[in-house]
Amino acid sequence: MIRKSHISSGAQLAIGCFASICRNHLGDELLDFARQCPDVELGMHEMPRASLLPALAKGELALAILPETQWSGALPSAELWQDRVMVAAHRAHPLAQLSTIMPERLSGEVFLVSRQGHGGDMHRFLTQRILPDEPSLDTMLVDLDQGALMEAVAARRGIALICASHCDDIGPAVAMRPVRDADFAVRAYWNDDAPQGPLAALIAILTTGQMDG
Repeated sequence: MIRKSHISSGAQLAIGCFASICRNHLGDELLDFARQCPDVELGMHEMPRASLLPALAKGELALAILPETQWSGALPSAELWQDRVMVAAHRAHPLAQLSTIMPERLSGEVFLVSRQGHGGDMHRFLTQRILPDEPSLDTMLVDLDQGALMEAVAARRGIALICASHCDDIGPAVAMRPVRDADFAVRAYWNDDAPQGPLAALIAILTTGQMDG
């Protein structure tokens, strides 16, 4: 059965993303789409992870981009890139001396978490990738954006969890170390079994050869 989105293939497509996970992605792809479909406006909406697929299923979004997830309804999807959970710590921190961090090593550490945007939602997701069956990691909420959060890590105010795809432009005082067995796929989901027009063009651009992680 073909599920029809309430969003037409006309002048606008609404794209939902989880917690800035696309921050260092999509730029080149969206430029390609703009060249192919110059009359179509893309609306990018940052949303909580739990809200994306319900909004997509109701036709409020044309496309949703988020980490691979369980969903009660069957939605077409494609993997865009592989990501992983990293720990950001000052280079003098004991964790920075490790090549790979075992999940249990993080118990007892205090993590800086931004109050801004969906910082808490992102931290909870990354924590679940590390210790899915354990209590939440200890956190300290701070009123800092992502850039200022990394500056706080560089100033030895604490450590933080971050996606590997967000590690560009991290200052030299901060070490990024992968957490063992904490990889995850980022996928695009859409609501039509046979997408047409601009949506089909956007999906093709996003999925051709997959995107670099």
